[in-house]
Amino acid sequence: MLDRTTVLADTARILEVELDELDPSVSLVDQGLDSVRLMALVEQWRGAGADIDFVSLASEPDLEQWCALLAGR
Repeated sequence: MLDRTTVLADTARILEVELDELDPSVSLVDQGLDSVRLMALVEQWRGAGADIDFVSLASEPDLEQWCALLAGR
């Protein structure tokens, strides 16, 4: 299980922005997320023990949704 802090930090790192530059109200696609970066996050989080897949995250490219998905699994 991943906590919110980890999800936010990992997402900021993969998007190459500072954590305070992430806007949770804006789609991550609009903030620079593409399929390659998303797959890198999926693999990283799977390596950390998260039971998550590409489609689940890609269908909801939103930080709040990701935190809920990753915390609940």
